[in-house]
Amino acid sequence: MAKKTKKGWSHKVKSVSPNTRISDYAGQIFPTLGSKSATKKAISAGLIYLNQRVAKTGDYVNDGDLVEIRGSSIKAVKKYDIDLPVVFEDNFLIIINKPGGIAVNGNRFKTVENALAKINLNNREPDALPRPVAVHRIDLPTCGLVMLAKTKTALIKMGKAFQQNKVNKTYHALTHGEVPQKGEINTDIDDKKALTKYERIKSVPSRVFGKMSYVSMKPVTGRTHQLRKHLLSIGCPIAGDKMYAEGVKTIHGKGLFLCSCRMEFTHPVSGKRVVAEVEFPKKFQRIMGREADRF
Repeated sequence: MAKKTKKGWSHKVKSVSPNTRISDYAGQIFPTLGSKSATKKAISAGLIYLNQRVAKTGDYVNDGDLVEIRGSSIKAVKKYDIDLPVVFEDNFLIIINKPGGIAVNGNRFKTVENALAKINLNNREPDALPRPVAVHRIDLPTCGLVMLAKTKTALIKMGKAFQQNKVNKTYHALTHGEVPQKGEINTDIDDKKALTKYERIKSVPSRVFGKMSYVSMKPVTGRTHQLRKHLLSIGCPIAGDKMYAEGVKTIHGKGLFLCSCRMEFTHPVSGKRVVAEVEFPKKFQRIMGREADRF
């Protein structure tokens, strides 16, 4: 575990896997960094040191190395007061139902991590984190399930599970146009392979949009804005998407109609299968009913 120092935190490397880069390792030993992108930013800002020198993202760590984090990135988080519905919780993980419009983490005040900053203070697990740390993220306007780790072990194991696509996620969306009944979208995103499986649950006629579809989606890969980009690529942008529905008449003022509704995974400590699930937002049904009635 990392030790507190006058300059920040330090950690002596022990039993590290071969060819482990500091950009991966630092995020594991200093979980308050919050995410892989935040770790890379800390390295770029010169806040992470390897054997008394400023680290570079391409550096490898070996047994016996000294890794340190110094400076502003270790400031205590501020408590953001908002009630977040808890869908699952034990000593190792917490899964909440995030409202749209709130970030999971990052350099801002209104985040899920800040809202949960105090809940882990009485955790007696030997590797308990100072505060829950997000294992993954969903877009700021997207609502639904978000998982945070409460221990270092859970953070590392679930982080790998997400990277290896061992967490089965289901999203629901309301789109413009009529999405095909069932299929896959494998359009590359940023020159990287991307795959989304989808199924249309329902479609209704719309006087304004022609058709609207209620869709269930399972992202096999995890590219940035994958679901939003993939639906746009088949001519069915997600309703309320200000970024990717640009130039397309859409529904404004109701937020993005995309929800992370289901998450299934193997618990990192107990090994049991866990299913976390929330109902899709009522606004989905209201909008579809409204459009059908107007038609």
